[in-house]
Amino acid sequence: MDVNNQLLKELLHKTDIAFRALMDEPASSERQSAYDEAKMELDRYVVKFREQLQYRNSQKVR
Repeated sequence: MDVNNQLLKELLHKTDIAFRALMDEPASSERQSAYDEAKMELDRYVVKFREQLQYRNSQKVR
């Protein structure tokens, strides 16, 4: 679980940095793309983590 926590921290940090950069230059398409990419990575992680939790919970029921 520590590896997952570290990865989550890194993804949150990356998204936060990209968001702050976008707020400094809201018209920048490069900043928008960087934020969109960071956000997608974070979203993919969250989806994968939820799926893992659902799988674990389904295994406990059996």
